[in-house]
Amino acid sequence: MPLDLVVPDLLLPPEAPAAMRELRLPWAERWLARADAQRVAIRGLDAWLARAFALAEPPPVAAITLAADDAPREGAWLRADPVHLHIGQDAVSLHDATVLGVTREEAAALVAALQAHFASDGLEFIAPAPDRWYVRIPEGEMPTTTPLEEAIGRNVFGLLPKGAGRINWAAAITEAQMVLAGHAVNAARERAGLPAINSVWFWGEGAAPARVESSYALLYTGNAFARGLGKLAGTRTLPPAAGFAQIDAVLATQWVLVVEDSLTRALRASGEDAWVQAAQLLDAGWFAGVGDAAQRFDGVRLVLPGPRDTLVATLTPHSKWRWLRTRKPLAAHA
Repeated sequence: MPLDLVVPDLLLPPEAPAAMRELRLPWAERWLARADAQRVAIRGLDAWLARAFALAEPPPVAAITLAADDAPREGAWLRADPVHLHIGQDAVSLHDATVLGVTREEAAALVAALQAHFASDGLEFIAPAPDRWYVRIPEGEMPTTTPLEEAIGRNVFGLLPKGAGRINWAAAITEAQMVLAGHAVNAARERAGLPAINSVWFWGEGAAPARVESSYALLYTGNAFARGLGKLAGTRTLPPAAGFAQIDAVLATQWVLVVEDSLTRALRASGEDAWVQAAQLLDAGWFAGVGDAAQRFDGVRLVLPGPRDTLVATLTPHSKWRWLRTRKPLAAHA
């Protein structure tokens, strides 16, 4: 059975910095040239994973990542992730927790303050992971939200959650900002020269599905959404691998999924230089071994969620003989 290697944020939008779009990765370019490629109308890693595990759109990301961070829980959930809102001259832009370095102690203290403030609204806040917070929503109060990855770096006006119940979600964000701004945790962060945890972002609405289907026998990933899907589907899930050589040879006849999101983490946490370094490591650690892996697994699919859609490049054991195909820069595949 084949192996799927999913790599988000390798294919970049046109507005990405030139140093990133002009980067040449020889191994990735070689195998993309020799693959049979098709484009799928899916944007982003979460949407691709939802399709792969037969979930309806939009996927209940919060309930599924909660299953990974803690355990499957009853009820309807939102992520209430800690974020930093930067107030500019004409806009308020959002930065996620990768730039904050939230500690478990900070998360526990801030979530306790939010719980005390919103308890009368029937909301239940928890923080099983420092950078992923959750809130259980009463029946009839679930809003429609904007995924965090779509809000990062953008002006948040127009992206706020909207509901039809008694809770005014835009006002709830303002109230959360007031609770966080006056907290001792942020006073200590200011003294230490750290960015404030000055808001939360509500997103990923829904309840955990009763059943999750999977064709995969084995999953390698550190991604919370992928781990949650694996847990709910009963798929054996292991920590991230550093290359094809680390994938269990005993299971080479079963369908394997690898979700390699190091580029996303580098891009969000540190920006251009970190992404370039992570991409070069990825080329040497993963793409250099694609030819051998295609033989071993009877095929490899390179799944590259991009800014417009997802590129799926399929390689068979015979693909390595396609020497005459012209290599293109990564930017040509975006």
